[in-house]
Amino acid sequence: MGIERRRFSRVPLDVAVIERGHRGEARVKAHDISEEGMSYSGSWFAPRVDGQEVMLEFHLPGDPQPLRMLGALADERCLARTSETCVVFVWPRQEDLLRIRRFISFGPVPA
Repeated sequence: MGIERRRFSRVPLDVAVIERGHRGEARVKAHDISEEGMSYSGSWFAPRVDGQEVMLEFHLPGDPQPLRMLGALADERCLARTSETCVVFVWPRQEDLLRIRRFISFGPVPA
């Protein structure tokens, strides 16, 4: 059994994300989120080097306002026809962290 290195709990997240980087824009699919970062798949720009920055835009379920988060690539793996990307949020705004914490703790915001 592996040792868990994450400081924050991750919860599943199944939403579309717009990933913007210096090479353009791609629609990717989120898999999970924590206060510290997110994992997603399907970037057209993989593989890239760790530390490269991307801007992510997405909606948490039930939250009408989009989140725009700067992320730094922490790990990226290319598979047969897709990629798996993990990013760490860079200097997130306090109000965005509160929205993510609320989602992690309580689930989607009621409509």
